[in-house]
Amino acid sequence: VQVLGRERGWRCAWFTADVSDNDLRRFSMHLDAMLGPLESEAEIQTSGDTDLQSGPERFLARLSALNGPVALFFDDVQFLRSKAVLAFLKELIAQISEPLRIFLASRSVPDIGLARLVVNQQALVLRADDLCFSAEEVTQFFGAATELAMRRDEIDRIYAQTEGWPAALQLFRLSLASPQVRAGLQVDAVQRPRALADYLADNVIALQPAQTQAFLRRTAFLTRLSGPLCDHILECSGSQATLQRLERSGLFIRSLDTEPGWFRYHALFASLLQEQLGEQDPAAAVEVHRKAARWFGEQSLFEDAIFHAVEADEYGLAAEILDAWSSRLIPAAQLMTVERWYEMLPLGEVQSRPDLLVKVAWALSFLRRHQKLKPIRAALDRLTQAEPQMQTNAAIVQGMLAVVNDDIHRCVRLSRSIQLHGKSPQGFEAFELGAAANLSGYLDIAAGDFEAAREHLVLARAYGEVGSSSFSLGYSISMNAMNLIVQGQLDEALARFRQGHANHRLNQDDSLATASLAACHLQALYESNDLAAAEKLFNRARAVIEECALLDYVAVAFVTIARIYDDTDRSTLATEALDDAENLAYANLWPRLVRILAWERVRRCLVQGRVERARVIASRINVEEDALPAGWLTFAEDAEGDVIGGLRLAIHSGEAKSALPDLGREIAAAEQQGRVRRQMRLLLLEAVAQHALGADKAALQSLNKALHLGADGGYVRAFLDEGPKLLGLMQAAYQALTAESPLQAHLDKLLDAAGIDRQARAAASRFQVLEPLTEREKTILIMLAQGVSNEELARQVFVSKNTIKFHLKNIYSKLAVRSRLQAINAARQMGLVP
Repeated sequence: VQVLGRERGWRCAWFTADVSDNDLRRFSMHLDAMLGPLESEAEIQTSGDTDLQSGPERFLARLSALNGPVALFFDDVQFLRSKAVLAFLKELIAQISEPLRIFLASRSVPDIGLARLVVNQQALVLRADDLCFSAEEVTQFFGAATELAMRRDEIDRIYAQTEGWPAALQLFRLSLASPQVRAGLQVDAVQRPRALADYLADNVIALQPAQTQAFLRRTAFLTRLSGPLCDHILECSGSQATLQRLERSGLFIRSLDTEPGWFRYHALFASLLQEQLGEQDPAAAVEVHRKAARWFGEQSLFEDAIFHAVEADEYGLAAEILDAWSSRLIPAAQLMTVERWYEMLPLGEVQSRPDLLVKVAWALSFLRRHQKLKPIRAALDRLTQAEPQMQTNAAIVQGMLAVVNDDIHRCVRLSRSIQLHGKSPQGFEAFELGAAANLSGYLDIAAGDFEAAREHLVLARAYGEVGSSSFSLGYSISMNAMNLIVQGQLDEALARFRQGHANHRLNQDDSLATASLAACHLQALYESNDLAAAEKLFNRARAVIEECALLDYVAVAFVTIARIYDDTDRSTLATEALDDAENLAYANLWPRLVRILAWERVRRCLVQGRVERARVIASRINVEEDALPAGWLTFAEDAEGDVIGGLRLAIHSGEAKSALPDLGREIAAAEQQGRVRRQMRLLLLEAVAQHALGADKAALQSLNKALHLGADGGYVRAFLDEGPKLLGLMQAAYQALTAESPLQAHLDKLLDAAGIDRQARAAASRFQVLEPLTEREKTILIMLAQGVSNEELARQVFVSKNTIKFHLKNIYSKLAVRSRLQAINAARQMGLVP
């Protein structure tokens, strides 16, 4: 197919997947390598305009720049099982259009949405039977081999035995020079496909010269072949010419287009050759693996080297290779690759190498592999006691382990033992210190020391640059932006996120390194009311966030998307998102995340007016007093969490008066710490509480303070997330504005976002219903306008005089008035009474 495509003028590229490509970072790098030759051929340079583009979008943008038909071939797709990698492929395939073609070869149907594409006639699925040659095609195939002089009956028997299976047909074509095979065509034989293939391949091999047979068998164990490698294995010369000759002869060996000079055997052919050598000389197979491991290692081709070392049972050598390789893999965020090869090694080989132990701990901690980490954590504890020179390295990764387990107290203790300044690190040490500085920045934000956080995050980015770590860079940018958001500087944070996404090195990394960036960025987009962009970002980053992100990032991402779903009338999806996040919380033993999600459920119920349901949910929340040091707040709980959730519930439950003193203390503390976003949220709750008590002047004053803070930073959703009670107050505040008020533009923005028509609110009177009137209150309001006294009201609606006073108080509050006369006037202007 590739040859045919090139004959038609298509630019073609080939990608062969293997198990290691389930690491999304590695997969992305291989796709870059896949496109590189096409761009060089077309003399095209990659554009730097990548803001808010997903990996598939960037990939497609590069393809479109080629200006012509392109065919991409993905082989062995059955090896791809990672949710993140399959999500990448799914998005890529869903967006392709003319003149791009994608061909997937797989032994099983991948979970990439093919059914929908087939129904929409955007994809064609060819199964094994569809790929078999027809009788006519078999005749044409053997007719081209004039030297064989095939008779019609022989071709018919070959077709009957192979059922048109292409691999078997080629084996027949290569083996028919054998009299035994040719004679066998006269017999009606029925063989299983694999048995037939083995029989034919055995005859193909037997037809080769003895020297070629030895070459084939001894090189069949190699993951890939090159002339210098085969020369080393066979202790000879001229292997490159042999490989080229074998390829030309039609044997089951092909050149790797992306790697000039390299070849690979067909899996079926290689397995037969391996079986033959294993039977003839088992020790020779081990020796091939041993030699290959050392040769690949000397060439810094680590993956091939470690594979052959493991196959040769050279676990010490494999551990040494993984140690060297991990120094590159971890800063580049190829964590699953580290995990995969770690699992191939005896635990003792890892534990006996302090540097490798630390690196494995890094990979497993970021991947949240809690069970696998247990023996690693125990070994780290022993290491810090036995190896004083490793204490800093161990302390840094143990701090990350503490964050993964949400053990902030332990993280604080460990971080205080790490000296971050006055260092000139290189390589992996630079990555480690960059990660440690990021941890310190995270803790500084929680402690409310925002200047220290800024300094640590600047240092983290500097170390990340030295260590070429896009991994650390993603965290540095996201934490820096969250530091700004907490301080009320949303617009500046959004600018930082845009710069981060425009960073070329980060944009090549659709993996854990950008999970933190995406989680925080989507919350910033939501706060600014860019819901479409936020949802798009969540959809493309969800798989990576679920697999790898730390607690606070998971909380931020899933609470935000739940609110987006609610705002767009998809409450079922909102509930499902919170349920999914709760499953992650239990799977990772994160009780703090369970509480955050529970308080979000409480907020949703209160906004919907389901106070009793909110109380039930809140009654089951297990508040852990010592989850964080006293006075600390992580960025996920800065504007929500236990305190704010409890105050919100009290206000909606009719306990506004008792909540006001606590609100006052929390507002003062937030202002003192510089937690502007938190201060704004608390002021909004204070406004709702004061309004509930009939103190509407005070309510508007609190609202105006919050509006000033929100306008400075560009916050929108914070004012809409509290529901209709606060919206009514904002409408009243709008009517009270003077023409020169600096809040005019921001209130217009808020009310626009709430869907309140601008012309209607401009023409409305200063009287607004802050909360819908009940049917009884409407009846009482009509009777008020008719001049009915309180005593008569009580008699006519069959309630006591005190109950009438209670209803009047509610009516005055909802109309933002203070007297009977004002209520009648307001009701008439709003058309509520004649």
